[in-house]
Amino acid sequence: MFEAAGRLKKIERSGWIKKVGIENAESVADHTFRMALIAAYISTIETSLDTSKLLRMCLLHDIAESQTGDLMPEEKTHLEKDKRPNEDRIMHEILGTLPDSPRRVFLSDWKELIKRKTREARLVWDIDNLEMQMQAIDYERDGYDAGKLSEFRKKRFHKSTIQTQILNEYERDSNARSTMNKI
Repeated sequence: MFEAAGRLKKIERSGWIKKVGIENAESVADHTFRMALIAAYISTIETSLDTSKLLRMCLLHDIAESQTGDLMPEEKTHLEKDKRPNEDRIMHEILGTLPDSPRRVFLSDWKELIKRKTREARLVWDIDNLEMQMQAIDYERDGYDAGKLSEFRKKRFHKSTIQTQILNEYERDSNARSTMNKI
């Protein structure tokens, strides 16, 4: 599992490269780190969440990409019938090296995440989306094409106001920093 996580540091997020032309795009590990930080923050506000589970799910959500690489949603769509079984097989391989007790916890969290039936699982996918939108704001501030980045800003959240609030605050703060840098 730790080796797979290490490989994610070298895998760039492909959508930024292919759709926007970002040079030195964020890695899957970069994306996952900020997701975990967002999850930790949200869990201090939404105290009924299982913080440990939420963090584990964030850290696991893209770890199979250590073997598959980062695929854009439209690349996944045409592979969809084969994707889930392959991803499950990869997750069992990655987590299969763990001792019994942690392996059971991580596999249980993985299955829960994929089914999206719990608050924590649905929130992880919202955080995934939120982090992507934050990254689009960062790239826009860095001077990349706002038109090309707009595709990454269209996603909406599953019954949530806190994610929208965080995104709005991030964008407002980012715009303020950008204005200050021009002065």
